[in-house]
Amino acid sequence: MPLENPKGISPPPFDDGSWGKLKPETPWGTLPTLTLPSGETIGQQRSVLRYLGKKIKHGESYLYPTDPESAVHVDGFMDMLEDIWPILVGNPDALESAPLYSTLLGQGTLDDFLDPRMESGTGDLAFQFDRLENAISEEGPFILGRTLSCADVLLFAAIPWWGSGVFPGMEIMIATRPKIERVVKSVGIIDVISKYYAALKDSRESLPVVGSTNYSDYYKNFHRLCGLKVSD
Repeated sequence: MPLENPKGISPPPFDDGSWGKLKPETPWGTLPTLTLPSGETIGQQRSVLRYLGKKIKHGESYLYPTDPESAVHVDGFMDMLEDIWPILVGNPDALESAPLYSTLLGQGTLDDFLDPRMESGTGDLAFQFDRLENAISEEGPFILGRTLSCADVLLFAAIPWWGSGVFPGMEIMIATRPKIERVVKSVGIIDVISKYYAALKDSRESLPVVGSTNYSDYYKNFHRLCGLKVSD
C-alpha cells in the first residue's frame, strides 16, 4: 500500500535493499544472527537467546538455568510467548486482522479485533495471558522467584512492545495480572538494562511518524519501566 514519505526522510525507511543482499549469507535466511568468538554465525532467536543465557550471569546464576526442571519451566514460558506473537503480528495482506502491521503502517490499533480476544473468560488471547500469569512464581520478583532468567528478559521485551505496537497501552495485559506487571517492572530497573535504554533514548525519540503512528512511541513503555523521563 502507498505510504506518505515521513517528514524530513527520503526515501521512506522501510527497505533499502540491504536485507535482500544479506539474507543468503545468514544461517537460516532470517534475523537475528550472532557471531560467536570462533567466527561462526548462528541464528534463530531463541537458540541465540539460550546460548547467551548460558554465557551471561545475573548475580550468581546464569540466565538460562543449569537445573533441568527450571530450564524446562523457562522454555515453556518462552514457548507460550512465541505462541502469542503470530496472533499479534498477523498477516500483512489482511490488515484488518494484523494488529502489529496495522500500527507499523500508521493505521492505528485494531481494538474491534483484539478486545473480544482479550475478554476475560472467553477470549483466546486472555486465556494465554492468564497462563503466563499462572506460570510465574508467587515469591518473585521474577518468573522463577528470586532468579532472573531468559524468560523474564523475553517477557520484558514483549509486554512494553505489545503495549504500544499492538494495544493502546499495557493496561489490558497487566491490569488483572499483577505478577506479569511485577516481572516487567523488576527487569526494567536492573541497572544494565536501564542504562541500555537510556543510551539509546535520544535516537529513538527522533524516529519518524507514519500515518497515525509515531515510531518513537514504541519505546515509551520501555523508558517508563526503566525509570526514564517520558514526554506525553
